[in-house]
Amino acid sequence: MKILLFNWRDIKNPAKGGAEIYFHEMAKLWVKNGHEVTMICGGWKNCKKEEIVDSIKIKRVGNFLTLYFLAPFAYLGLKEKPDVVVDVENGIPFFTPIFVKKSKRFLHIHHIHREVWFKQLTFPFSFIGWFMEMQVLPIVYKKTPVITISESSKKEIMEAGIGKVIGVVNPGITFSKYKHYKKTELPSILFLNRIKKYKGLDILLKAVKKMNTLNNKIKVFVAGDGDWLNNAKSYANEHKLDNVEFFGRVSEAKKEELIQKSWVFINPSLKEGWGIINIESNYMGTPAIGSDVSGIKDSIVDGKTGVLFKYGDSNELAEKIKSIIDNKKLRQEMSRNAIKWAKRFSWDSAAKKYMEILKK
Repeated sequence: MKILLFNWRDIKNPAKGGAEIYFHEMAKLWVKNGHEVTMICGGWKNCKKEEIVDSIKIKRVGNFLTLYFLAPFAYLGLKEKPDVVVDVENGIPFFTPIFVKKSKRFLHIHHIHREVWFKQLTFPFSFIGWFMEMQVLPIVYKKTPVITISESSKKEIMEAGIGKVIGVVNPGITFSKYKHYKKTELPSILFLNRIKKYKGLDILLKAVKKMNTLNNKIKVFVAGDGDWLNNAKSYANEHKLDNVEFFGRVSEAKKEELIQKSWVFINPSLKEGWGIINIESNYMGTPAIGSDVSGIKDSIVDGKTGVLFKYGDSNELAEKIKSIIDNKKLRQEMSRNAIKWAKRFSWDSAAKKYMEILKK
């Protein structure tokens, strides 16, 4: 089949995240199995307008602000129309039902943003984003089948009346050999994510402040970049959190090192579609603590591969961290469970399942 993906970013975008990894890994395997994949996405300063990455044809138009306006023209300019179009909604969809008429259309939603709009943006932009997603999208995509990545996202999408979910495809991870590192001598925890306000780093820092006050000696690694990074650094300086080390954006090798050295991985986000990093941490034997919200509660098996805490409750998060770092037997048991759990999620099986949905 000829498959066209509309996504706001591609794997080479400096701001790429889990959504870009998800479709790049899928598309790589689709191409390997004989399909043709093209992606229309936004560009950035000095980027190539067209590029082939892992046999995926990438067409970059405009930037984050102009992409959604220019994408229809990029589609209309294609020499051959695709058999299938996957419209990837990252808060705002591409409104393909308006201009894609001859191809089979699917809407892919990682998760509903809803409350994230008001957490991340100020008025009126927060209201505009919420209105487009929660009011306009259900009307435009009324007859478009929806695919998502977790059961909790499916439930939210159906309850919001956004569309009919015809399939759930969990992300995979890359099973690879990696250099092994020992855990740190001092108990250590890791936050590794894009540093946006809704990702919850502020909640973790408040928990660390509480633990420091109670003289719980821990080391805190913070990896990632984003528009809330300076706020996080300011908070750490203001409250003298000298045990917090900021790494910025890290390489894959450094990511693997930090995950393995850490005793526990922390994901305090307000919302995730799934949380690939939770599974990656589990694969390397590190239990995860996450907020009890959509996506995260699907990828962390509470009490087995890690634990969940009430979103926003820094006191409970501090207690959950302490309960794991103080109990070696529990950590070891969770580590064994985590490795077994992570091995269930391969990109091969995910790509195959997604393709079966597209074919049906």
